Amino acid sequence: MAATNRNTPGGISLEPFLKQISIAPTDVDQTFELKLTNRTTGLQELDLKTQDFGSLNDTGGILLEGSPTSYTEKYGLASWLSLETDTVVLQPGETRSVEVTVNNRPDLRPGGHYGAIAATVNSLTDQSGNRVVINQELLSLVFVDKTGGEHYDLKLNSAENNGNWFHYPTTVKLRFQNPGNVHVIPRGLVKLKSPSGTVVAQGIINSESAYVLPETFREIYVPLTKTGSALPLPGLYSLEVDYRYDQISRYAVKTYHLRFIDLGLYLIIIVLIGLGFVAWKRKRKTPTEKLAEKPSKKPAKKVAKKSIKTD
Repeated sequence: MAATNRNTPGGISLEPFLKQISIAPTDVDQTFELKLTNRTTGLQELDLKTQDFGSLNDTGGILLEGSPTSYTEKYGLASWLSLETDTVVLQPGETRSVEVTVNNRPDLRPGGHYGAIAATVNSLTDQSGNRVVINQELLSLVFVDKTGGEHYDLKLNSAENNGNWFHYPTTVKLRFQNPGNVHVIPRGLVKLKSPSGTVVAQGIINSESAYVLPETFREIYVPLTKTGSALPLPGLYSLEVDYRYDQISRYAVKTYHLRFIDLGLYLIIIVLIGLGFVAWKRKRKTPTEKLAEKPSKKPAKKVAKKSIKTD
């Protein structure tokens, strides 16, 4: 299943939505507070449990794992999370905190580990006897980076755009791959360059700070914005992708090519040239041609009618 919003207006809230922890092999267990708030008008009971998760698909959706998989055995965190309690009862308007512990056991290997605390809401009868029916499951995600053997990496697997011969691309779809063992956040810039090397449009990569989990792929869409008002020139354009991830400052560069002629603009230019040529031809007519176009001013000759007599 996919992660739900941490807050529902008038419902139950669970915070933080995302907790990131860096832990060294020699560190003691680390704890943090999970805050639950009941914004309904009735008494609410929540069941808490820890779960592993993986990447649902290239869009970055969260997939909760009901049973261990090869991925969660390597990158899961649920086995190293413990909760102060697995059940919380909240009065209307009440907020309670539950302590969550990350157990830094020797079997927690270096690298990234990912888990979630799921809170399932059980509808209870309030003090007035009314039953408040709520079907909710809220998630708080926990990202742990255990140092001492982490491997950061990011590769650009492909870049597709919605441009063609007749119009500029306005969006570029980048597909990133993370071959490392820790999640990374892609950064960078996409630049569309004309045949002369001028940047005519550009866009920022991953303005929403989306993660790429280890050993997964993620698609990120980059909208392009024009940088000037110069007329587009036909020819071979280049799409330059400068990218990196948060842990480094050096950019990797990949360049893709596309051809562009802006058919609409050049059809307009051809029509204007044609109209201009016709106007020029009209002005360049010879005296004989101009005279032939003028109507004759001489009066028409009258033809005498002859009568024919018949016997």
